[in-house]
Amino acid sequence: MAGTLTVTQAACHIPELWSADTRDAVEATVVAAGLVESSKYGLAELKGGPGDITNIPYISNPTANTKTANTNITLEVIGPSSAEASQTFTVSTHQHVAFAVENITEVQSKTNLRAKYTDKAGYALGAAADTNLHTLPNLFSQSVGTLGVEPTFDNWQRASQYLDDANAPEGGRFIIVRPATYYAMRKIDQFVNADYTGGGAGGQMTVGREQVGTIWGNVPVYKSTLVRAPSAGQAENWYCHREGVYYCSQDMKSRADFVIERDSDVVLSTHIYGYAEALQPPITAGGGAATDAFNVLVNGTS
Repeated sequence: MAGTLTVTQAACHIPELWSADTRDAVEATVVAAGLVESSKYGLAELKGGPGDITNIPYISNPTANTKTANTNITLEVIGPSSAEASQTFTVSTHQHVAFAVENITEVQSKTNLRAKYTDKAGYALGAAADTNLHTLPNLFSQSVGTLGVEPTFDNWQRASQYLDDANAPEGGRFIIVRPATYYAMRKIDQFVNADYTGGGAGGQMTVGREQVGTIWGNVPVYKSTLVRAPSAGQAENWYCHREGVYYCSQDMKSRADFVIERDSDVVLSTHIYGYAEALQPPITAGGGAATDAFNVLVNGTS
């Protein structure tokens, strides 16, 4: 209609708005570092420095001997062979996230970009450490199931038996799986049916993030997309005891400095840490090699 003021004609009067709320990238669940051993065996002493190595000596079980009357006692070998006397743990991984925010950007931005990205740097470093921990199941000597195939109830029972055979304590066991493997677990009657679990209609497996259930009455199940997927549709899931893996976060910090030449705040976040499979000493003194008997790789789907 003639004489009508259109949106195009009034464009200079219509503001373009920017939300004060930012849409932040989602963050994966970081769980592995909090489940494995990080305080015993000299690991706590490494935190904050000094030092980069702790040596963990082994003590095996002696053998009881029957004494015959009027005979000499049997002197027992009370230590492992010299080649298997200890395990060495080293802190050697050093990762960082760094960025700069120009003064003019900080002054004119409605969002506190330095604070936002400092928080994100902390997450990135934590997720990177967890991702490295999730490479360890590929090294486990014990495994069940087939990559790319949903683990069966028998697979889970066999994995549990491996830990029983190693005399791994009941307390301290845990499972970490990718989401697809978790939902495969929810198809197994023995894990969700109240006739087996003794729980409510949903059994002991719930939908959520981080800890999402319990099996065998006391083994917590955690879910994370950081669990290693070597190829599409595959997952290398954990069934372990906390003393099956060592982890030491020696130093994690963020610092900011104003750099005159750049007229910018430069923020540096760093993380120094170490991680390794924990080996179990021979059961009997003078026995065979130390093994990773407290760890089981459960192959599954992603």
